Amino acid sequence: MHLFYLREAWRSFKQQRGIGTTAILSLTAALTLCGIFLLLARNAELAMQLVGDRREMVVYLRDELTTTQRDALVARIGQLYGDVTYVSKEQAWDEFTQQVGDPSLLEAVGGNPLPASLRVKLRPELLSYPKMEEAAKQVGAFPEVEDVRYGGEWVKRLDDIASGLQRGALAVGILVGLAFVFVMYNTIRLSALARRAQVETMVRLGASDGFIATPFVVEAMFQAVAAALLALGVVFGFQKALVAQVVSVSFLPLAWIAVFLGTAMLLSWFAAMLALTRVLRTVGA
Repeated sequence: MHLFYLREAWRSFKQQRGIGTTAILSLTAALTLCGIFLLLARNAELAMQLVGDRREMVVYLRDELTTTQRDALVARIGQLYGDVTYVSKEQAWDEFTQQVGDPSLLEAVGGNPLPASLRVKLRPELLSYPKMEEAAKQVGAFPEVEDVRYGGEWVKRLDDIASGLQRGALAVGILVGLAFVFVMYNTIRLSALARRAQVETMVRLGASDGFIATPFVVEAMFQAVAAALLALGVVFGFQKALVAQVVSVSFLPLAWIAVFLGTAMLLSWFAAMLALTRVLRTVGA
């Protein structure tokens, strides 16, 4: 029975080769656009993760703080907020000296005015702007703390970029999905109408709607998979071209590819069923 459906789907595609080929090319163009956007979104996500890993909160300590108080504060912040690294006044001055590099400027400073500090690598759930702001206020209220810095504006801008990418991906996905369904709907409808006489004969002989529709659905899914694979090939070539230009770009992970193919098949099934419901209703009338 499954071989019958496959055979009928292949025969329908060969009989309507022009319509099928045009549909595959149209779907490939739409899916390529979506695939390129996914590629860019994926690499933007990797870059955001890399930058996000560098988010930290710097806690400046009071000069009169004792070792016991400092250790207790490190333990408390580590328990509540994340991994803590202690930076002494001497270490802070060494880092500052390496960054400045000009002895005359260092001599003008005089002594070492830099305070000891704690660098806190926050937990993943605290990396958003509102959470970081709240954590900074809480830590700033500790009596051992002089000041807290976390680059609030930079973090907020980073979160806005991430939200914009998510909204853009959703908008492109919806537009491509609608275009996909439109092309597939018209393709299967035309294919079914071209075989109207055969469909009418099957209806008169008592064939069920499912039996009549299945070959067309298989044909639609075949076209969708072919278009999706061609689109992935184009996107892969695009990624290699970027890499050849000494641009570090990663290809889509296997999970994303599986979702890409699965979504294409699901949309093709939906469009085919939508088209066939209308055609069978017209034929059976």
